[in-house]
Amino acid sequence: CFPFPHLQFCISNMSSDWCTIESDPGVFTELLESVGVKGVELEELWTLDDDSLAQLDPVFGLIFLFKWTPGSDTSLAHQTPLTADETPPDLFFARQVTTNACATQAILSVIFNSEHKGVQLGSTLSEFKSFTSSFPPDLKGEAIGASAELQQAHNSFARKDSFLHEGRQHVATGNEDVFHFVAYLPFGNKVYELDGLQSGPILIGELEDESKMWYSIARAAIQKRMDASPEIKFNLMAVVGDRRTLLEDQLAKDPDSAQLQADLAAQHAKREQWKLENQRRRHNYVPLCVELLKALAMKGSLTDLAKQAGERVKTKYQSGKA
Repeated sequence: CFPFPHLQFCISNMSSDWCTIESDPGVFTELLESVGVKGVELEELWTLDDDSLAQLDPVFGLIFLFKWTPGSDTSLAHQTPLTADETPPDLFFARQVTTNACATQAILSVIFNSEHKGVQLGSTLSEFKSFTSSFPPDLKGEAIGASAELQQAHNSFARKDSFLHEGRQHVATGNEDVFHFVAYLPFGNKVYELDGLQSGPILIGELEDESKMWYSIARAAIQKRMDASPEIKFNLMAVVGDRRTLLEDQLAKDPDSAQLQADLAAQHAKREQWKLENQRRRHNYVPLCVELLKALAMKGSLTDLAKQAGERVKTKYQSGKA
């Protein structure tokens, strides 16, 4: 008997049906909210110093994106994944068995392991976490890939390609860069790296001093990974508390604060901008481009503009080789 009737699983072709999505805080925040998560948002980071991260408290975890060569080992030297016996029983860790699911899986790793009361999973993810709690990492990964709700939320940010049949999603080809996401998070008094391509979680440090922030340990691990990479193609985001909720709580205690009111207005404006950007991501611009090309052709200027564009590309290519 299936104990959670609200969960839906689609076993067939699940690995090929997950698309690549853009690494963007607005994308990931809406993705989480679309499956019922509350009290969480993502912030892009440009620095890892303690003061900058302290301004974002509470920080539930860090999501690091880096360029990856398929087939290569994603772990660093001298890092050994924990065995099943060494892994804390309540630590949620899933192997990545579904192509292109690493972004969603990294975020789930953070919120499923968060011990902060401000993280509200919602019914869908609460049931999913409960249902898979006794699963081994491989089967947890299979469950993520087979979840209809997670797949639908993830693929809602698919890059539109009008030259594919309707309903198909863009999948990275051999000549495109491939990127991988890993999560860093505190659990108990220890800090872990959760990488779905590894056999288990990787312990990167312990919080022996209560005054030390967990992300100081994560920062050192991320820096090692950046130093070991031959290319500077990274992205780092923090999974933090919803800034609007935090500011509203502060305003309730100090309703006359002009600074808090301005900060809250800025957060609402940021959310509106995210909403607009996500609408643009989902929009198909090909028909507009085709109509513009037709209009230019009717005016007789398309041929000359195409030649000028070709010359600019040629000049740019030649200057790059110089």
